[in-house]
Formats: sequence, C-alpha cells, structure tokens
Amino acid sequence: MFSKSAHFLSDFPRGKKCWFTVAATSARIRAVQQRFGDPFTLRRAVRPRNQCFWVRSLYTTRPSQENNKNKVITVDADIGSSIESAHYALVPAHDFLFTPAMQESIEAFRLDWEHLEADPYMADGGKYRFRRYGLFRLSATTGELSAIAGASFYQSAKINPLNGGQPRHFAPLTADIVSNAFLREVILFDFAQLTANKHIDDDWFIGVHQIRILAADGIPGNPTPEGTHRDDENFTAQHLIGRHNISGGINYFYGNGPAPTECPQVVWEQQVYFDSYYFDRSLWHSVSPIVLGDGDGDGYRDVLLIDFVESSKLN
Repeated sequence: MFSKSAHFLSDFPRGKKCWFTVAATSARIRAVQQRFGDPFTLRRAVRPRNQCFWVRSLYTTRPSQENNKNKVITVDADIGSSIESAHYALVPAHDFLFTPAMQESIEAFRLDWEHLEADPYMADGGKYRFRRYGLFRLSATTGELSAIAGASFYQSAKINPLNGGQPRHFAPLTADIVSNAFLREVILFDFAQLTANKHIDDDWFIGVHQIRILAADGIPGNPTPEGTHRDDENFTAQHLIGRHNISGGINYFYGNGPAPTECPQVVWEQQVYFDSYYFDRSLWHSVSPIVLGDGDGDGYRDVLLIDFVESSKLN
C-alpha cells in the first residue's frame, strides 16, 4: 500500500486491468492469441502502399481466470489515461502481477545491480552513482525490439545543466541483461501503457538505465544532482528495484507548467520492489538525497529508468 508520505492532488483512473499485446501480420496475431488468449481487442492500421505495421492493444475487459494465467504482466491501473490527464501515473507494487514463469529472469535481473560501474560524468565530483546503459529500437513495421550496440546517452545543457551538453558513454548493459526475458517484457509492457491512446507510425528508441545511488557515513547520495528538471524524452518509466539502510529518496512532482510550482504537487516515497511511476516530458520533478540509515550494511537506492523517444521527435 502507499506509505503515509504519499499525497495526491488527483488520482488516476482505476477499476480495470489492462494488458498489452503486439501484432503486425496475421502470423503475429495468431502468436499473440496463443500467448495471451481470447478475447482481446486488436487495432491495426495501414500505411501508404497498404503496408501493415504493428500496434499495441489493451484489453478492455477482465478475462477469465483461466486466460489470466497466460499474461506475463498485468496492472490494476489505467496508466495511459493518467498520463494524458495528469502527465504522470503512480503505480504501487501491489498493482502489478507477474507470471511465475518470469521468476528466474526477475531474480537474475535484480542481482545485476551488484555489478554496475561508477558514473564518470559527475560534474559535482560525486562518487555515489553507479550505472549501466543500453539503447533499443522498437520497429513500427515488425514489432521487433533490437539492441543498438555502443550507444551513448545525450542530454542538452538546457535539460541537464550539471552533466548535460556532451555524449556520455556509460558502461553498457551486459549481454545477459540485454537478452533478459523480464527486461524485454517490462519494456514492451511500459511502452504499451504509455502509448495506449497514441497512433503509432514511427519507430521508437528506448533507453534503459540501471542506476544505483550510494549513501555513506556523512556522505549523502543525490539521485537528481541537477535539481528540479524536466526530461527530454516523450515518456519515462521509473521502477524501484531496491532500497536498503537509507532515509530520503523522496519523489517530488512540480506540475507541468512553464516553470515548476513553488511547492510540490505530489510527494511519494517508493518503498518496495517495483513501486513505479510514469511521466511525460512536461513534468517537473526531482528526488531528494538519500542518507545512510542506522541499520547494517551500505545504504543504496536502486532504480530502473526506461525512456521512450519517438524517432520522428529526435533532435
């Protein structure tokens, strides 16, 4: 459940479950039917020259308990509608369900946060951020998700005045993570939720960031050293992977106006694995520093960030 530190000025639509599918050709449609079961609602569209391209689809009714066994990820929230109306969606972990078949991939994915490398681009001199990065391309014509080797991450100095203005070459995702079944399901699932109400014409570039922020005795870690900011991608998803022996790490949202509001409109502390939030490029946001707690061991906060950029919108 939400912690007592969670406050909302508005809530997102609730009361129905949404599932995603992807399809392009009749063969892919049959494969989706076999995997996800019936009934499902599939939308198709036609490009010039009658080329069929894949689009995502959301279930609009609750399937039977038997059909539900075939779902890889389900969520009890209408994320797409919330993004359209409020520009963000908060989704606590208990609103997600994962098929037991994913358990081995989930555990392997979580353990990989023990093998991140130091971020060498910290203009504040901090040694507290560790990360890996990978870029994927999601094809509008085939629905295939393919990794792009050797990709760098770029933010303008306007978006990130502290660390932006240069291509940053982080340690890449490992080969095991690039092929990890759970990560690929999460990418496609998040994309389906975020673009549920959009017409898809173009390929999308999807950046995957594994990030660990450390807190040591007398040395806090800062998840957003650039301060309150907007991101430049169409959409971003953030999933908590873990937090240990820390206080802080509070998420603050400051509206989507020309400038951030003086006081945060939303304050939320993610506490358990897969507490998640989604937002579009208009949302002003920040995360408070983390401070070492009184327990045993190192203090850290692990997150998975996934950003989504429509290829036609690239600068």
